[in-house]
This record gives sequence, structure tokens and C-alpha cells, in this order.
Amino acid sequence: MLMLASDRVQMRRDRRRANCHVRQIAMYVCHVALGISLSDIGQAFGRDRTTVSHACGVVEDRRDDPAFDDFVSALERISTSVFIQSGAIAHE
Repeated sequence: MLMLASDRVQMRRDRRRANCHVRQIAMYVCHVALGISLSDIGQAFGRDRTTVSHACGVVEDRRDDPAFDDFVSALERISTSVFIQSGAIAHE
């Protein structure tokens, strides 16, 4: 029973960590690719602008990994494309 309980706690923590990473990447893409201010992103995600700044730093540090960098680059391209086509951001 202790093993099952510890596994359950581990899974819950891993899920929370994964959700945190996804949110950090989303905040990063909003700021870097879409040019949204840290304050506006924080408000949209229910976080403080300093949390958004931290998230951007974490993602930037992780971009040293080529696979992660490719993944984030793809998200940036897709996000930019979608928002340009919708007219939400100006084409550069």
C-alpha cells in the first residue's frame, strides 16, 4: 500500500510539473513570438508578470537542447502564422 501511495503522489507531482512546463512554454511563445507584454500574459494566465518573466527565462535556458529548441520554434511559427492570418497581430 505504501508503494501504491508513493507512486500516486509521484504521478500527481509529475503531472503538475508537466502542466507547469506547458504553461511556461505558452507564456514564452505569447511574449516572444506574439509580442504580448508580460503584464498582459500574467493577467491572462492568472499569474504575476514576474512569474511570466521567470517562465520566459526557464524556456530560454532550455532552448540549448536542440530537440526542445526545434519544438519551441515550431510553436512560434504556428502561433505567429495563426495570429497573422486572423489579423490579431501585424505582419512583420
